[in-house]
Amino acid sequence: MTDTEFEAHVERLTEDGYTVLPGMLTNDECYTATEELERLVKDKERGGMECVFNKARVFERIYQLPDHLRLIRHFLGSDARLGGAHGRILEPGKGDGGLHADGAVTGHLRVRSQAPFDEGRRIISHVLGLNNIFCISEFTSTNGATRVVPGSHRIESPEISDLAVDEARIIEAERGSVIVFISIIWHGTSKNTTAGKRYSVVSPWGRSWSKGAYDISSIVKPDVLERAGDEGRLIFGLDSRAAYLEHWQWDRKTGEPKPEFAELKQK
Repeated sequence: MTDTEFEAHVERLTEDGYTVLPGMLTNDECYTATEELERLVKDKERGGMECVFNKARVFERIYQLPDHLRLIRHFLGSDARLGGAHGRILEPGKGDGGLHADGAVTGHLRVRSQAPFDEGRRIISHVLGLNNIFCISEFTSTNGATRVVPGSHRIESPEISDLAVDEARIIEAERGSVIVFISIIWHGTSKNTTAGKRYSVVSPWGRSWSKGAYDISSIVKPDVLERAGDEGRLIFGLDSRAAYLEHWQWDRKTGEPKPEFAELKQK
């Protein structure tokens, strides 16, 4: 990606709230990912489609793409952390579930997390999270592609107007692309009116200090973390972990107990 192309993606994210990065995954990687999602969905009730980076090597690619990481870190900081990786298979006839904004479960849009001082306003001054959809299938206007309301990330009110659906835009993207959008934009899945399944992996990222839906630093498997190399501590939030011992027992640099208290390390 050239600097000019990068700045164009930054501008689109800033103005519209979303952008599309083409060619992030190869056709072979998408083919393998499709096979793995079909395997994992058989165990969906026991979390087969959650944290898929732990379950197939191909899904480790979602945090190994330099141009993608560059864009994420431009908005979320150099220590931005992965929030999860969820496999999705949209069956024919499914979708069209309305619009929503992320943050109602663990973020600042959760009802009990909103303070009287907020006066019903969302945090729009800074980007707190980015959602990323890896298009394992081509995303089209008919197979349940994601739709967004451009610019809605700048609206302070958490209430989604009845007219928003009419303003929503379906994001069409080639197979292997990544759709990146600001998490508070109004978005949702359109209906899959085709006879085929639509495959994707959804991967949220957040600020290092923010709380995600999972404690990724504890979930990631040791071999997956090792393959992530030096970047792994940042990507999986090991440097973001809050001390679970008193600070005199804690090594802030490693995010773990000091060597003399190693027996207290959480598994």
